[in-house]
Amino acid sequence: MKVSRAQILKIFKMVEVIFIDDNFLYQNFPLPKRLDRAALLSIIQLEQFTSIQDLLGTCLYEHMESGVSNQTLTTDEISLFKLIKYSLAMYSAKATITMLRTQAANTKKEESVQDQYIIDTLAAQIDGKVSYINRRIADFVKATADLKAIIDNEDCAGDLFNEDEIYSSSVYYPYSANIDDECEES
Repeated sequence: MKVSRAQILKIFKMVEVIFIDDNFLYQNFPLPKRLDRAALLSIIQLEQFTSIQDLLGTCLYEHMESGVSNQTLTTDEISLFKLIKYSLAMYSAKATITMLRTQAANTKKEESVQDQYIIDTLAAQIDGKVSYINRRIADFVKATADLKAIIDNEDCAGDLFNEDEIYSSSVYYPYSANIDDECEES
């Protein structure tokens, strides 16, 4: 089944920016202020829909999305929400930096050598930091009974990990029924 460009755009328009906005990104990262707000929000939206959903899995992602929209987050979910904000900000900053490095994003004299140095230094540090935050998110989810119950729900089996598509941001929450403690020699 082929998906048209219009259908893809419709899907992305349905995704709301729920965890952070461009102001949060600017407050936490020294990004150039010249970026178009709509473009930056699109980057955040895409990273939220891909990287954060990949990290949390669809069931927990949708649960958090619903809780944010309905303002019904529990205390534990608020703690998770705070961690998600930083992870999403780092993913979005990295994607923005990648975009800024393209020839299309270059503008006259707006990029000083010092700005480029700051951006390069920031990009070099993001991977390690986002991995640390994502491990904290995984540990928090596994240690919080209500959140773990969401990811362990039978309807969510296989939702969080696809062995054919392993991304650096993926976190595998072992589903206890799938763990084989015995090693077999072939």
